[in-house]
Amino acid sequence: MQRKEHPVHLYTVSGAMIALTVFLGYFVHRTGFPLLLGLYGLFFCLYVYVLSYRRWAPGAETWFLGLGIALRALLLFSLPNWSDDFYRFLWDGRLAAQGIHPFAYHPAGFMAQQLPASGITMELYQGLNSPEYYTVYPPVCQAVFWAAAKWYPESISGGVFVLKLFLLGCETGTLLLLRRIGASPWCEKTGAGAAYALNPLAILEISGNCHFEGAMLFFLLAGWYALSRRQVLAAALGWAFAVASKLVPLLFLPILWARLGWRRGLHLVAAFAGFSVLLFAPLLSAGILANMAGSLNLYFRQFEFNASLYYALKSLGAQLAPPAMDVARTLGPLLGLAVFAGVLGIAFYRRTGGKTESGESPADSADLTFLPARLVWASAFYLACATTVHPWYVLLPFGLSLLTPLRFPLVWTGAAVLSYSHYAGGGFREHYGWIGMEYGLVFGAALRDIWFYRRKSGSTASGAA
Repeated sequence: MQRKEHPVHLYTVSGAMIALTVFLGYFVHRTGFPLLLGLYGLFFCLYVYVLSYRRWAPGAETWFLGLGIALRALLLFSLPNWSDDFYRFLWDGRLAAQGIHPFAYHPAGFMAQQLPASGITMELYQGLNSPEYYTVYPPVCQAVFWAAAKWYPESISGGVFVLKLFLLGCETGTLLLLRRIGASPWCEKTGAGAAYALNPLAILEISGNCHFEGAMLFFLLAGWYALSRRQVLAAALGWAFAVASKLVPLLFLPILWARLGWRRGLHLVAAFAGFSVLLFAPLLSAGILANMAGSLNLYFRQFEFNASLYYALKSLGAQLAPPAMDVARTLGPLLGLAVFAGVLGIAFYRRTGGKTESGESPADSADLTFLPARLVWASAFYLACATTVHPWYVLLPFGLSLLTPLRFPLVWTGAAVLSYSHYAGGGFREHYGWIGMEYGLVFGAALRDIWFYRRKSGSTASGAA
């Protein structure tokens, strides 16, 4: 009989993760890139070790889920030190708490008009990273920002605590959903819940730096869980709340409709539209929507950070395009069209040949069987074409990948930290060598997944024949 691991080993691993979480979350800033990279790399290696170790005792999964929640709770009292987005969160909330629509003014315009507003201080304004732009955060985010301002109208640290408390609730829900849905195909010992619970990018970017991908992922998984139980109305509600947290899941609607079939897909999309109208009702006036749309348009045309295909095509276009052509402004919309076409292709693609484990051909098997994998590929393709890819964006394909055999999003959660080279030494400059290394690892892992599962599918088909 194989000997199970002694509890002391479990405690040693857990203690190391606690120490790394505290040090990275409270003391390491994004400007100190070498230290950030070294400690994060150590954390990620420890995480991979936990997932790959085969001698954990049967109760280790529950232990790691509890540890994941504890690691997030440890960061409740830290101020984000890798991102300054939280200043905008508090700005929007303080305006809303005083009856001023956060979409009605951009911060620079508000300050220029010298309108009276409690809590809108120069300290808060100087922390904003894009004061000339209207906010782009949708209703669920705005509601949490408002709550933070109501509870702590003058305190930055108090407001951040409220944001983190909400995200801790979402993250706990995500862990419970992943455990309920089932074990990940590639981490049988620890399970999908523990694989997410201990991921350092999820811990540090959501609980440490207050990014609302945590809320979006929770609502998406809740929608998926309801859909897997044939509860279309509940699934539509979950998807609506996900979109009201971050707009990105709108990409998934064609895939959902195509995989569910015309009638059931129509029911889900109609219910989703109804719930979304209710959630977005505060933003439905023409002026407010125009401000939000304008900021989104500028975001996709002018912001550049940690891109992959965009940087490669921009470099190529600079050599081949006419001198008068603005390659950067042209590429953004073209890549947006590519994403739209790619998502439609993912939605309606039907594999031929091969067999599933149940003996059915992939085209004839239950529509929902392959849905999570399609969502992973769609979100990954969107990020591959994006002009801006912040590290926390990677948590969407990673969270969904835990329902699939795909492993490249896990690699991406490790490689994404290389993008923080942009802030090394207090500067704001892309280091293309680090970015090239990041995407070399990610694309290599994606090709590995494609090759491995095509080979596995071919072997299964040969066996069936």
